[in-house]
Amino acid sequence: MESRVRAVIIENDKLLTIKRTKLDLVYWVIPGGGVEDGETRKNALMRECREELGVGVQIRDLILETESEKIETIGQKEYFYLVDIIDGVLGSGKGLEFQNNTEYSGQYNIEWIEIKGLLSIDLKPKIIKNFIYGHI
Repeated sequence: MESRVRAVIIENDKLLTIKRTKLDLVYWVIPGGGVEDGETRKNALMRECREELGVGVQIRDLILETESEKIETIGQKEYFYLVDIIDGVLGSGKGLEFQNNTEYSGQYNIEWIEIKGLLSIDLKPKIIKNFIYGHI
């Protein structure tokens, strides 16, 4: 995987996030994941939203492009798109992270966060937290 895509979903001044809880660590991320071989970024984003969230999305705009800050994905580009939910049931995703006996550890919980409260949580990467707080 050479790049990653993320879905920035905002409704009623709240940002849709995934709260990650591990043994001694709690942080939030924007839903999304890696672009597979032969897949466009937009198709990857629609697939990831189905897998992680259980929803179909309409992609509006690319709002931020950055380099990954995670050790495991250093050097990869990350693309953050503003999207709208158009169908499906939020929370009905069937991705590997929501299944037992996979390589994923800890908990994944979908959580809406008020944009005005973003600075008080550990939303990763920090660049998108600051961008959303300052621009949206």
